[in-house]
This record gives sequence, C-alpha cells and structure tokens, in this order.
Amino acid sequence: MKTINAIILSAAALVMLSSVPQQVYSQNNAKKPAWITKAPTVKNTYVGIASVSKRSMNPDGEATENAALAQTSSIIVSQLFFNDKYKESGRREAEKKILASLHLAVDANSLLGNLILKGAYNASFDDIFIEKVFDTPLLKFQGDWEDDEEYWCYYSISEADYKTRITELEDSICNQAETMWKLGMSYQQDGMLFTAAKTYSEALNLVHPLIYSQHNIKYDFENVDLFTSIYNSYIHVYDDINLSCSVSEIPAVAGESVPATFRIKVDQKGNPVKKVGVVIDYEGITDGTFITDDNGQATFSIVKATDEPIQTISFSLDKDGLYGLPETYAFKQLTSGADNLGTAQTNVKLFDPTNYIYLSVNPADSATDKAVNELIAARKDLVIVTDRNKADLILEAAPAIRLDQEADPKAKWPINKYLGALSVSVKESASNNELFRYGIDQFQYLAPTSRTKDQVLHSSAKEMSRQLTREFPDKFSSFKYDKRSLVWSALK
Repeated sequence: MKTINAIILSAAALVMLSSVPQQVYSQNNAKKPAWITKAPTVKNTYVGIASVSKRSMNPDGEATENAALAQTSSIIVSQLFFNDKYKESGRREAEKKILASLHLAVDANSLLGNLILKGAYNASFDDIFIEKVFDTPLLKFQGDWEDDEEYWCYYSISEADYKTRITELEDSICNQAETMWKLGMSYQQDGMLFTAAKTYSEALNLVHPLIYSQHNIKYDFENVDLFTSIYNSYIHVYDDINLSCSVSEIPAVAGESVPATFRIKVDQKGNPVKKVGVVIDYEGITDGTFITDDNGQATFSIVKATDEPIQTISFSLDKDGLYGLPETYAFKQLTSGADNLGTAQTNVKLFDPTNYIYLSVNPADSATDKAVNELIAARKDLVIVTDRNKADLILEAAPAIRLDQEADPKAKWPINKYLGALSVSVKESASNNELFRYGIDQFQYLAPTSRTKDQVLHSSAKEMSRQLTREFPDKFSSFKYDKRSLVWSALK
C-alpha cells in the first residue's frame, strides 16, 4: 500500500508540475559553504553541523522504506508543497552534534545512573535533553545549504550562553519540582493517592533533562537528591494499601437480597485513601457506591444472592483508574507493583428461610399432642421437626389439673370437681423469647373419685383439646415469624 501511495503521489505531482513555474523546483546551485567541507573552530563555542539525505525522506521528514521509489516524490513534494520537515531533521542532527561536544558525564549515583545500571531506563535521554535544553533562542542558526540530494545546516551556542541556559533551567526546574514533590506528599498524606501520583508524574517529567546529575536539597534535616526522591515517591505511591470489609460473613437467602449495607475500607498505613475505585467480584448482583469517600470507605449491598453453597465476594482496587497517569520513563517500575495492591474478601453463607418448629407436650399427653400436631401442620409457613436442636421455634403445651372440690364420701356416687388448664407458648429457640401465648384456664371437669390423677389429667386434657381445636386457629392466625429478621438483625 505504501508503494502504491508513493507512485500515485509521484504521478500526481508530475502532472501538477506542468503548470508550476520553473523556478519553484529548480535546484539550488549555490556554491557549498566552507563549513560543509571543514567544520570551523570557534573559541568558547559549541558547533553543530549536520546533513540529512532529502531523497530518503517522506513528506513528514521520516526515512522511507523504499528510497528508490520515493526519490522523485521526495524532491517534488519538498519543493512543490514547501515541505520543511527535512530542515527540522537537520536541526535535530546538528543539536545532537552539539550535545556530543558537551561531554555530559552521567553521575553513577544520579537517578539516570541508577536506572541505567538496573536496566530500567528505556527512553532516549539525548532527545529529551535536546528538546528541553536546546529549545532556546540562544541556539544560533549560522546557515544552511541544500541541493537535490542533501540538506546541510549549521548551528552554534556559546559556552557562556549554554551555562546561563542550563543554570537558569536548573534553578527553574528544581524549584518547581521541589514544590510539586512536597505538594504530592501532602496529597498522599491526605489520602489523595491518585492526585499525588499525578503530581509526582509531572515532577518526574519536569526534571527528566537533569537526572544525569544530582541536586541535593535539605529534607527532614538530611541531604537528599531531589530527583531520586521524586522517583522513589512516585514508584511507591501505591505501596501498603490495605482493604478490609466490615463483615467477614454475610448471611443470605438464595435468589434474595440482603437488607443491609456493608463497608469496604481502604487505607494506606492507617490513612484513609480517598476517591479510589473499588472493584467487586461476585457471581450474584451487587449495588453500591464503589468510590471511597473522605473516610476511605465504599459501600455495597447484595441485590441478589446466588444459589451456590460456597460464595465469596472479592474486593480489589480499580487499577485502570489508579494507573491512568501521564506517561513517564519510570511508569513500568510504578506498574510493576500492580499485582501487590491490596485485596479483601468476605464469604456469603446461605441459610434456609424455612421456619422449623419443635413441639413439646409436658406432661406427655397423647390427646394434647395429637391436637397440637394437627393445628401446627395446617400452617404452611411452619415445618415440624423432631430434633429440638434443628428448630427455630419451640412450641410448648402444658396441660394441668387440680382438685377444686372433693366429693362427699357419704354420697352414693362420689364425684370430685377439678379445674383444668392448658397453656400453649411459642418461643424463639435462639433467644428463648416468648412470641405467642394461648391458654385455657378454670376448665371445670368432674370425675369419679375412683379415677387416678393421671386418668383425670388425660381425660380433662382430651376435653380441653376440643376447645383448643376450636379456638386456637383464630388466635394463632395473627402469629407471623420470619427468621430472616433474626439472622439479619446482627448486620444492623
């Protein structure tokens, strides 16, 4: 495709040239300046003389993949469309020559020196230095020359001007960078980690052209290198972040929501981390505010729990948000700790919402037991269990009898008068709180004196059970119980 474009461009340009005045694309036949043949030696001045091939340049000033096909188009385009990209490339090459003559020595203890020794510096320091330092009117343009093949240019800067430039630049950069570094630390102390990281990024990029040397400042009564200090603050800005959940286990019913709000706390060495995104990983459905507030807390709730017997909700930090920072030459070192960012999790424990009830008749009586079982079995919201330990509710029925009036021993058919009672209570198994009570009292019952107390109790209980069967359903209809409220009350 690039070859076809080049051919089309050449053809189009050739057609257009037929209507362009001859002088527009005529060759520059001026005599070559002497500085091309031999670079001048100027006292106390750095000289940069460079050349670039015009035939190997595309209209953007970049080397083409096929120089032969681009020869005609490069010449025509550079003249017809007044393309000066090759001149910019020439200036850049001249600046590199000046940089080489500066003989900059990289301090082994400098930030750049340490990064190079660790193999952690992949940027082009030459380009950064040229862009930031030589972009100044102090760099003098001394002349240029070109023909169809090459472009030559000559730039220079005096030693005095260079020293002035680098001194002023260092003072300006270092003052700004120190202010930004301390501002970043204050942001970090206040829990604004992303803002701190962004500030460190800007400071790091600001000092980039100077990191081949050290710049010592006083901090906490010690001499520290400003550039290395900014770098260390930057790459460790997200260290030691801790996440924790307000609960270790959440009771839930499969397919239902949980009526509670839970908190995720994010802190760094005890300081709340503000405005950071929290990512929740859960197979069910959750809702909440997933950005930490000024207390370093995000909130969430379970909208729908799954039916899996073992469920875990995992929490992590929003890495895309944390690392959406300006690119720096130390970005790789910053992101290398991404896998170590704090995480947390909590378990979801399913519970059965069915209300299990255990029936207890004491003293034991078959008639009462039968009546109570039939009445409770009619309730669809209650399931009778035979194991007291598995019950959510305990129903206790207690029939009783007492002698109220003793028979006349002289009577032909002596009859005792008894008063019976039947109490029914429903209690919460976990708390033993009474939730419901029904009672029959002063139930009159007559029995021959020949009957034992147990016989009288059974007979009277049988009669009272008939009354129980008539009255209890209406009385008990108002009883409502949902053990969800008991289980979830611990979350409030």
